[in-house]
Amino acid sequence: MAKLSDTRTHGAHALPLLGMLALLAATDVRAQAEATAPRTFAPLLTGFIEGGLGHANLTGDNASWNDQYLRGGVNFTPKDFVTGEISHQSHFGDQGTFFGLGYTRTFDENWYGFLSAGTSAGGFFLPEVRVDGLLFRKLLEKKNLVVSAGFTYYRAKEIYTDKTLLLGLTYYFDAPWIVQLGARLNRSDPGNIRSNRGIVAVTYGRDKDQFITLKYDGGSEAYQLTGEQALLSDFNSHEVSVTWRKWFTKRYGINLRAIYYDNPSYTRKQAEVGVFAEF
Repeated sequence: MAKLSDTRTHGAHALPLLGMLALLAATDVRAQAEATAPRTFAPLLTGFIEGGLGHANLTGDNASWNDQYLRGGVNFTPKDFVTGEISHQSHFGDQGTFFGLGYTRTFDENWYGFLSAGTSAGGFFLPEVRVDGLLFRKLLEKKNLVVSAGFTYYRAKEIYTDKTLLLGLTYYFDAPWIVQLGARLNRSDPGNIRSNRGIVAVTYGRDKDQFITLKYDGGSEAYQLTGEQALLSDFNSHEVSVTWRKWFTKRYGINLRAIYYDNPSYTRKQAEVGVFAEF
């Protein structure tokens, strides 16, 4: 369901961080369509590629999760960045593959936007269709405050559809600190069920060295499929994650993430490891 080279130039350099924090558009392991982090707009045809593995243990009678992913992105022009993702996921005793594309457009020195779409083959837990859109505005003299608003449309293969309003606020202190607040205001059908979640994330680090991000995501969920005939509905959940993105050279590095998720039916302890290359 990420880098920042100079906190004083919060334009395209700010974009990678939004994806890395896994924030509003995509962040969410239940949604399965995290937006791949937009990259720094440097010379033409620069970009990145990353591949990795994930494993999670769940309580109760739930089977373990196992994931493999490959994602990447390319700057086609200084204002146009395209990302793609393929991830094979084995969850709740079933498996499937998610396919996603994203596009980031810089309009001017103050405005930029992001749009992504995804679908899947197999896997009852994966979306039939997911679309995300976000519009960003930089504020203050240093342009180090970024506000955002957007939407998510999520249609599951069975039973339910989500329509979500996304709101975000990110403040870039003088390096190395970044703080982010976010909200997801969701309506699910059938039943017109309202569910809202809040996000707080703090990041420490510098581009080409390392980023360490601590994130909390909590609130209510309307629906969650845990089996082809099993559905959780109208419940609260909490998730805490720690991400470490480390460069060993100017081009190569690793991305590690640990996740703890809890709801009234089960808890999940998850670990992910990825290797990335930039070009």
